[in-house]
Amino acid sequence: MGLVTSELLLARGGDSDDASDWAWIAGVLVLYLAIGYALEYRAKRRKGAARPARAAMEGLFSEREGRDPGQYFLSRMVMLGGALVTGLTAFLTQGAPTPVQVLSVGAVAVLGIFAWAYFDHRTEPREEG
Repeated sequence: MGLVTSELLLARGGDSDDASDWAWIAGVLVLYLAIGYALEYRAKRRKGAARPARAAMEGLFSEREGRDPGQYFLSRMVMLGGALVTGLTAFLTQGAPTPVQVLSVGAVAVLGIFAWAYFDHRTEPREEG
């Protein structure tokens, strides 16, 4: 009987088919893209780009010039780790009331973003002069 039940469960799909689960995933990705764009925009504006918004959009997915590829990879791993911890927080607080879940996921996301921004700031190559 257990085999039939598990086959029926697999045929219908798992618990992740709920629209709110996908909304959480999309929300985390949009949040990280927005923060990434804001950090990129700030960096381009600081460097005096003529059109910082366009430069930030182009630089969002491109590799940094003069930056060590290993450092770039580590930066993306810090970002991915923050996103994974945020997703794990959302998963672990599924049974909690919605305001508690939103606040806890938001707090963990903000901490992950600050950790990523701090890592990028500390490892950014500086011009001497």
